[in-house]
Amino acid sequence: MLAKTGLLVVSNPKQIGKILPLVRNHVKNTLYIQLLSALTEPFGNFHTTAFNSWPKYSQTIHGIYTQAATHCQNLDVRVLLSGLKYKTMTQICTKTNIDLVIFDKSHNKTDIDDFVKTKIGNIAKEYDVVTLDAGVFENLDPPEDGKVYKHVVLGGTFDRLHTAHKVLLSEAILRAEKKVTVGVTDESMLPGKVLWELIEDLNVRIHNVQNFLSDVCAELYYSVVPISDPFGPSITDPTMEMIAVSDETVKGGHKINEIREKNNLNKLDIFPVTLLEEPCHNPNEETKISSSTSRMRLLGTLLKPVLKKNISDRPYVIGLTGGVASGKSNVAKWLQQCGAQIISCDLIGHDVYKKGKPCHTQLVEHFGAQILSEDGEINRKVLGGIVFKNPDELNKLNSLVWPGIAAEVSAMIKQSDSKVIVMEAAVLLVAHWEKYCHEVWTTIIPREEAIKRLIARNNFSEEQAVARIESQLSNRKYVEAANVVFCTLWEVEFTKMQVKRAWELLQERLL
Repeated sequence: MLAKTGLLVVSNPKQIGKILPLVRNHVKNTLYIQLLSALTEPFGNFHTTAFNSWPKYSQTIHGIYTQAATHCQNLDVRVLLSGLKYKTMTQICTKTNIDLVIFDKSHNKTDIDDFVKTKIGNIAKEYDVVTLDAGVFENLDPPEDGKVYKHVVLGGTFDRLHTAHKVLLSEAILRAEKKVTVGVTDESMLPGKVLWELIEDLNVRIHNVQNFLSDVCAELYYSVVPISDPFGPSITDPTMEMIAVSDETVKGGHKINEIREKNNLNKLDIFPVTLLEEPCHNPNEETKISSSTSRMRLLGTLLKPVLKKNISDRPYVIGLTGGVASGKSNVAKWLQQCGAQIISCDLIGHDVYKKGKPCHTQLVEHFGAQILSEDGEINRKVLGGIVFKNPDELNKLNSLVWPGIAAEVSAMIKQSDSKVIVMEAAVLLVAHWEKYCHEVWTTIIPREEAIKRLIARNNFSEEQAVARIESQLSNRKYVEAANVVFCTLWEVEFTKMQVKRAWELLQERLL
């Protein structure tokens, strides 16, 4: 059985790439890593004279996280820094209880028991010990020296805190003597980022950053604050001395210094941090570890639990929705190929409009003969031109059409012998038809792409395309309501991959 939380005590950091693949077989959630040099007894240490300043550990910490990104992608890996910075530290104190202690070399039982008893502050009542073999000790490369600052600042989105974030935050910790300020971008700065609708809530991101910082080095003072522009407090705080940036955002550091100089503040030393390479990326993903890649990998997965509803378990009904031109129909087609029965509410809606149906008469009575074609059928383009410019008229149309569609769909679900039904409906949420569905799946695309598609596909003017988009829910609203999200922005094969993943995970839930 896997331990929830493990502590890896490392005496041979250059060989950690041999150990981490083995650790995956023992730990499920969180892996703390403690360099043995921080706790000299009873096992000794390494390079205590060479590592005589905090920043000299930078290369070693970077190397550990690089290996963790390759071998432990599903673990929350945290390299503990308190013992490296403060030699008077006597115990490892983590926020989470340690269930498993892992050593990278053999020690006698007496020393292990003594270490666990005296050096680990929150060992679980029931814990295990595992000894792995890192091989022959390998000397570390001579460390570079580095300057220490009283107050260090950095900023970012920090969505779904990942290994590259941890490197950036750790570099700030290693160079800070008293305080670290972290600016976390708020909602106003998110639009435009890849799949920004999937970015975690601001409070969640702030909490995760604060939790990591205080977990790996509780001795510093941390100020984690929301920022609504690229600069935050870095252009106003006179006590700041250094800013940590990624290699890609060095220009932003120089811009901050320009503003500080105009405000008669000291310039900040700029420390660029090399981002980690993404070990397994596809052509659509970034080559560096990034939050956008993390969000792309969420597509087609279950983003929130499925709540039990008072509806029959069979057939299992998926409500598929999304904005106009977001690719719902193609996703529905591929789900049909997987084995689902598709109910298209749009097609049913077309049927209830037909001449001779009660809805036809009601529409003509309200909107007039102007909405009729020469054959007496409803001209949907003319009708659409009326309702999508006038919210009141759109609401009236919906009140006339939706009840008929809902009744037809309910009858089809009751009569079906399929295991899974996909109810495709653009208005699923606004019509409250999710009450008929066990899960809600949605497709999204950026607003700009939706406009392009409407102009090309429907021969709309840009004004007409914008009006159509603004008459519907925002992508954020669709995502908030969805259990599973797809994005059709990229090539067809990537969308098919999302659908395949969603279908396979659904089958696991249906077992």
